Amino acid sequence: MPGLLNWITGAALPLTASDVTSCVSGYALGLTASLTYGNLEAQPFQGLFVYPLDECTTVIGFEAVIADRVVTVQIKDKAKLE
Repeated sequence: MPGLLNWITGAALPLTASDVTSCVSGYALGLTASLTYGNLEAQPFQGLFVYPLDECTTVIGFEAVIADRVVTVQIKDKAKLE
């Protein structure tokens, strides 16, 4: 199941807002998805973000904003990851 899951319980957090934009240039597709999830728990939790992609898809960057903290990942060399 795609979305943000509680790492310990596996429960999905409710998606409260979303905004998706895309741009196509030749064979390339740029996609930006702003997804806002609500934490129904009284305390913070450790989460797992699941976004299924097919085997021909390449992700070159990912950014998450968590309680005003920005976490950014940029993939520079796919060969080094394998």
